[in-house]
Amino acid sequence: MASPPAGSGGLYYDDRNTARPTRARFRYQDECVALRCIPNLLSEGVTAVVIEWSTDYIALLPDDGPELVSVKHRDPGTGEWSMSELKPVIRDLHRVWQAMGESCRCAFASNAALSRDARKRIDSELGAYVDADPDEVERFKRVLSMPDPPLPRRSEITSVGIRDMGGALSLLDRDPHYAEQCYYALVDRIAAVGTEEPPSPEQRIARLTGSLRAVADRGQPQRDEQTLLIADLRELVVRHHDAAVRHAPPRLGLPPRPARTPGDASNEWQGGQEIGLGDCCYLIHDPVHVRQPEDRSYRECCAPARQLAPQERDVRIVRLDVLRAGRRSDDRRAQLIRAADLQRRLPGLARILDVRHDAGQVTVIAERSGPSLPDTYGPPPYPGIALDSLLRGLPAVARTLDALHDAGHAHRALHPGTLLVALNGLILRDVGLAVVPAAAGEGHPAYRAPEQDRPALLPPGPVTDVYQLAAVIYHLAVGQPPGSAPPLPTLMRPELSPSLDAPLLAGLAPTPADRPTPRDLVAALTGVLRCGGTVRC
Repeated sequence: MASPPAGSGGLYYDDRNTARPTRARFRYQDECVALRCIPNLLSEGVTAVVIEWSTDYIALLPDDGPELVSVKHRDPGTGEWSMSELKPVIRDLHRVWQAMGESCRCAFASNAALSRDARKRIDSELGAYVDADPDEVERFKRVLSMPDPPLPRRSEITSVGIRDMGGALSLLDRDPHYAEQCYYALVDRIAAVGTEEPPSPEQRIARLTGSLRAVADRGQPQRDEQTLLIADLRELVVRHHDAAVRHAPPRLGLPPRPARTPGDASNEWQGGQEIGLGDCCYLIHDPVHVRQPEDRSYRECCAPARQLAPQERDVRIVRLDVLRAGRRSDDRRAQLIRAADLQRRLPGLARILDVRHDAGQVTVIAERSGPSLPDTYGPPPYPGIALDSLLRGLPAVARTLDALHDAGHAHRALHPGTLLVALNGLILRDVGLAVVPAAAGEGHPAYRAPEQDRPALLPPGPVTDVYQLAAVIYHLAVGQPPGSAPPLPTLMRPELSPSLDAPLLAGLAPTPADRPTPRDLVAALTGVLRCGGTVRC
């Protein structure tokens, strides 16, 4: 590796790569690639990226052909993309797709959205722009994805990337305080392999086609200078994290606060408080949720936390304080213990680390195996990439729900916060209301099944979980909960694949007997991925 030339800002330089001296102006595109790589450090959605130059890269997908991604940045004040501005971008993607024998996917990514007129013209006039017959145009539409929603703006992308890296570090059992160093290390590695863009469109097409063919022919990329394996990037992030930890000054911690008696009305956690439980020390994080029944016979506190000793890891702690002995507090205490036991026995749930109980208190500590869907992807509606990733993780959720149902229970409290993005896919945070008797108005109001409003007439059960799972996916895809008479998802968000309409509405059927099983619902939804994905253009 040659030393950086003067004026390069310390960026990687070699004689082959003449783009290095001007690399700083392409930092935004490098960070766009980093945003694609970060969630895949924890999953198998992408196995490698091949960086062609500052505005194009190839993503290798494990169960599909390679995907060519064209990244374009728009300066502030320039507004949305029009069809005339998109014409050369779409034409080049189509030419590469044609040259590949229609065996790759294509994506256009930008910090600006498509104008409404551009979306309509893509649907109706794409053939005129790519000079192809109607059948070929329809096939190309199925493999072409467009920005929805746009990528972060130039002023925001670094903070978004550091936030995402913090979540990834937590899942890798590393300290998210070092997210900034790890993020910059990842972006610098991506910048190091970008090459000079060929001067003519013909050379660009030939170069991209050649790279795509090489990737497709050998199945996995060789370890050349342009290819970044996700496994190597994961190792890079972990290595930089561990080095940062070794060289960081020790962080001063507060001594654990003295324990209060269960009957003490002020015995509630606060974010930033350190508590001791047995030989372990925990740092409580916000938000802290406190629940009490009308008779105030007990108080239940629940909060995310970081175990500080004897080892560091993220956990979720639930503590029940019995304030007045009686049937209600005794029943809730027994329910909490039974729920922890059930969670221990079933697959696909956050791991129970410890259950501590005595006459006046029960504490359940579970591993926080990953961030929730809202923590990972933000508020709905989700972009196509996030929705596709969500659908890929659903089979594991269906298997967990099947096991729960086979044990004679139903979750009955599914919502986006109960679905965790773990290293091996989606898992459930807990067993919900599985051991709690049905009550009118139970569950999250946005995802409540009709029978949960009148359990005396029709008891909630496994099909309640089907409704709630469909309601969650509907909300994340469309941007609002389904309500009592949900319209077709494609009416609410036209760019969604029509293949989503039937399975989601079947899962949201008001009559429980009309709903599919969890496995059938998930099979229908994952079938959407084989039809071009959740979002079309």
